[in-house]
Amino acid sequence: MATEKSPAFVNARRQLQQALKKGKVAHAYLFTGGDEEARIELAEYLAAALNCREPSGEEPCGCCRSCRQMAGGNHPDFHLVRPQGATLKIEQIRELERRLALRSFQGGARVAVLAGAETMTEAAANCLLKTLEEPPQGAYLILLAKRPDLLPATIRSRCQELHLKDEEEEAFAGINYWQRLMGADLRAMAQEILPDLEKEEDLKGILEAMSLACRDQLVWQMTGTEKLLLRPEGFLPSSMTPRQLWHCYRLIQECRAAVDHNGNRRLILEALMFNLLEIKKGEVRGDSYGYRRAL
Repeated sequence: MATEKSPAFVNARRQLQQALKKGKVAHAYLFTGGDEEARIELAEYLAAALNCREPSGEEPCGCCRSCRQMAGGNHPDFHLVRPQGATLKIEQIRELERRLALRSFQGGARVAVLAGAETMTEAAANCLLKTLEEPPQGAYLILLAKRPDLLPATIRSRCQELHLKDEEEEAFAGINYWQRLMGADLRAMAQEILPDLEKEEDLKGILEAMSLACRDQLVWQMTGTEKLLLRPEGFLPSSMTPRQLWHCYRLIQECRAAVDHNGNRRLILEALMFNLLEIKKGEVRGDSYGYRRAL
């Protein structure tokens, strides 16, 4: 029985189908979000579709020699590379480049998948960049990353990104973080919430959802009506004053901007925690919350 796929996975797969139909498949993709199994499954779908001898529309037939080899995990032109230990190393990238430079064994596409792409060493990333800039004809690279923000901007800018995490899931994760922060002391923030936030692959999206949860509490405090709430299904009233909530909202937006400028994630989140505590205590500062030191 097939596992039900998330809307984000289905949408990403549909985008690949359209690219196949139009003959506009990118030579480099970055799949983010979801779990590793889902990211690998999507990469295998694309590899199978590119090499299928008797496709049905944009779907691999599942019966030809190429499809059978993909299903059996022994296709000679499909290369799945995983980190050795904690990182993807330059030797692995060089070996992969050597394989991609060879002619296809079966006259189709050569597809390379880098699982845990964000673990690449600096040397490995610099080595891969040369292939991304001048990919061999008929070769396709697919990077899989749980934390795409850890990839160098030069790598990300040369890949077409597809996200496998649902917006609804992200929105409720942001609401949950906001509610946890509102009820937490410094110990809980530092030992429980901060480590969880650090691991989020799309921290900017989580922070945006948190700011909207704060916004809903502010609107409720000022109007007392649910009609203007953006997420009424996840709403919990707050004991903070409208002035405190307004400063919390601005604080989260400033934090999000710092993340957007590739600031130090740990310092940004620590500043968020300390400033939230000050606001909750009624010790509201001026316009700036000191994120420049994290940039």
